[in-house]
Amino acid sequence: MTPRRTRALSGVVALLVAAAMLAAPAPAAAQSAADVAVAREIFIEASELARQGRWEQARERYERSLAIKRAPITLYSLGVAQQQTGQLVEALENFRAFLVEPSAQATKGYEKLARQAIQELERKVAALELRLSPGDAAGLEVKIDGVVVPAAALDRPRPVNPGDHTVTASAPGYREAERSVAAAPGSRAVVVLSLEREVVPPAAPAGPRVSSTSAPASVAPIRPVLRGAPPSSAPDAAQSHVVPIVLLAGGLTTAAAGAAIGLLGVASASDAPTRDGDAADAARAQALAGDIVVGAGLLAAGVGVLVMIFDRDPAGAPRKQPPPRAALDPFRLTVRF
Repeated sequence: MTPRRTRALSGVVALLVAAAMLAAPAPAAAQSAADVAVAREIFIEASELARQGRWEQARERYERSLAIKRAPITLYSLGVAQQQTGQLVEALENFRAFLVEPSAQATKGYEKLARQAIQELERKVAALELRLSPGDAAGLEVKIDGVVVPAAALDRPRPVNPGDHTVTASAPGYREAERSVAAAPGSRAVVVLSLEREVVPPAAPAGPRVSSTSAPASVAPIRPVLRGAPPSSAPDAAQSHVVPIVLLAGGLTTAAAGAAIGLLGVASASDAPTRDGDAADAARAQALAGDIVVGAGLLAAGVGVLVMIFDRDPAGAPRKQPPPRAALDPFRLTVRF
């Protein structure tokens, strides 16, 4: 019998065994007939791809069939496809799972082959021994090729397929540590990962708060403030009354002086011996001068009253004078009104 005919016969036997195993009801959990039919159909497709040497497609079909219905023959066939595609760790575990299944007459001939495959794979599977510092960091998480390693398994050698791997470790408050390692077939590589604490910079002192929405168009000049000085409105009000008060007081004083002069002139005219003569003329001149001075004083007082009346804004308050300006240089402070 030729080798090709032998492989074909073996394939037919495998399909018959698969049909028998997949048709048997699962004792643990009942499945619908439709699921069993779909699983059998996908398994047959996978077996045909394996016979053609298309192991990647065959492995994908075996995985789908096993996900629908678990069967010992599917475990074994998937192990073979994984071994052919370099997934040695996965193949090793599926061969072991196949041997754990209850022995059946239909699959008994594959048990010896499975044991031989396990012995071969155990020599080829590599392992990574992880050494972490600190190993008790809170929230520690270790990943190999992006897959999280359970915390309970960190103290055990991790089986990996031969080839290049990336190991990372992270924990809150620490910088992430990363190592790349090349695992040779059957080797055990030690991976040391040291976590360093993150350095938190000291907080910067709080400065003046500046609004980000708007900025002042200009900066107001600095105005010196004198302790004990009256409110700014008091000097303006007092200054606005100076001129009319001076005019009023001066006018009244002048009028009083003019009246005194006029009275003296009248008294002198009364004492003159004759109505004509130098003494009488002098008395009349003095009385006229007094009248003039009284008129000037009353005029000045009247002007002061008018200024006081009309020097007000529409609200009735005294008009404010321009505020004093302050000039500040390194040596003196000058105030100009």
